[in-house]
Amino acid sequence: MIGSPTPRLRAYVTAGFVGLIAALAVGTPEPALIGAVLLSLAMIGLAGSVAPAARVQALSVPLSAVEGEPFDFVIRVDVEQPVGRSLLEVELGGLQMVAVAGARQTGPSTISLNRIEQSADVVITVEPTDWGRSLIGPITFCPGSALGMVDLELVDESLRRIVTLPREMTVRRLLAPIETSLHVGDLVSTRRGSGSEFADMRPFRPGDDPRSLNWRVSSRFQSLWVNDRHPERNGDVVLLVDAQVESGTELQALVDRSIRLAAALLQGYSRHHHRLGLVTLDGVCRWMTSGMGELHRRRLLEQLLAVAPGQVVWEAAEQAVARVARRPAMVVALTPLMDPNMAGLIHTLRRSGLDVRVVGLDVEGALVEPEDEARALARRIWVMERQRLRDRLAGEGVPFAVWKAGDPPDVPLAQIESWKAAWRRLG
Repeated sequence: MIGSPTPRLRAYVTAGFVGLIAALAVGTPEPALIGAVLLSLAMIGLAGSVAPAARVQALSVPLSAVEGEPFDFVIRVDVEQPVGRSLLEVELGGLQMVAVAGARQTGPSTISLNRIEQSADVVITVEPTDWGRSLIGPITFCPGSALGMVDLELVDESLRRIVTLPREMTVRRLLAPIETSLHVGDLVSTRRGSGSEFADMRPFRPGDDPRSLNWRVSSRFQSLWVNDRHPERNGDVVLLVDAQVESGTELQALVDRSIRLAAALLQGYSRHHHRLGLVTLDGVCRWMTSGMGELHRRRLLEQLLAVAPGQVVWEAAEQAVARVARRPAMVVALTPLMDPNMAGLIHTLRRSGLDVRVVGLDVEGALVEPEDEARALARRIWVMERQRLRDRLAGEGVPFAVWKAGDPPDVPLAQIESWKAAWRRLG
C-alpha cells in the first residue's frame, strides 16, 4: 500500500513552521503556541496513518456480456484490522456503473464504504454501452487515515477482460446455400436419400430399405415401388466482412452495421446446424475455417469484435479467402464496396464456382452533401462507378442487394433470395 501526504498535512506543517518563525520574529509566544498545536496535529495524523494490510479483488466477473444488458460482479475488500470510511475507484473501460449494493456510489466509478471490520463485499451493476472488448480494472482502494493527513492507496493491477457481444438483430430470413454438405442439418438437400421430405417414387432395387416401400402403389402395379426422399443436410457458410473504410469519419458507422448483421447471421445459421467460417478484411486480415458448435461460434464472434476500420492488404485477403471458402460453401459478403479490388475478389470467387451473395452497405446515404458543383460532379461520377461494379457482378450471376440505413436486415436478404430465384428461372 502506497501513502502520500495530503494538502491538509502540508498546510498544517507549513502553518506550524510559519508560527514558530513568526514567534521568533515578533518576540511573542502566541504564534509559537499556534504553530506547536498545528505541528502536533500533523504528528498525530502521521502516527495514526499506518497502512493496514489489505487485499482487494474482483469476483464473479463474466467472460462475456450483451450490449445494453446489465450484469453484476463483486468487489471484495479484506483487511487485517478495522478501517474507517474508505473509497473504491474502479476503472470500467466501455462499461457504465448503474447501481451499487453494499456501499454508496459517489461518482461514475467511485464508491464510498463505511467502516470495514474484516471483509466487505460490494455488488456492482454495470451496463455495456457498446460492443467490443471491455476491461474491469485496475481497482484502487483508499482507506481512511487519522485526521486525513495521508492518502493511502492499494492498487489491484489485475485486469478482468469481458467480450461484449452486439445486441442481436431480428433476422427472420436466412440465405439458403445451393449446395449442401454431408453432415446432418435442417436444410433439405436436392439429392436423394434417407430423409423426411418426399422426392419421387421408383421401382424397387436390391439393397433398398424395406421401410421405404409404398404398398399402395405396389399393389396397384403388381410390383414393388419405393419412395425417394430428400435428406436433411447442413451447409457451409462463410461470412466475408469488409471493413475498408477510413477511421474517424462518418463511414465508420458502416463497420458497426456490418458487425451487427454478421453476428446475427452467425447466431441464425448456428441454430440450423450449419458449418460457419469467417474472413475479416481490415488492417490485419484474419480468417477462421468452417466449423460447428457453440464454442466455435464464440471464437468467430471474438474475431468479429476485433475488426477495426483500416486499409486491406489484398494479397493476404485473397489467400485467406482461398483457405476458408471452398466448395460447397456459400460466401456472404458484407461490404461497402469502396475499393474495386473487392469487386475483383468477389469476381474471382464466382469464377471458381462458389455460391456468392453480396450485401452492400449504403455508402451514399452516410456521406454529407457536397459543398460545391465540382464536388457534386465528382460525387456523381463516383456513384456511377460504384453502379458499374454492381452491374458487373450482377452480370456474372452474383446477387447484390443494398442495405440502406433504417431498413431491417431482412430487406436485403429477401431481395437476394428473389434475385436468385429470378436468375434460376432465366437460366
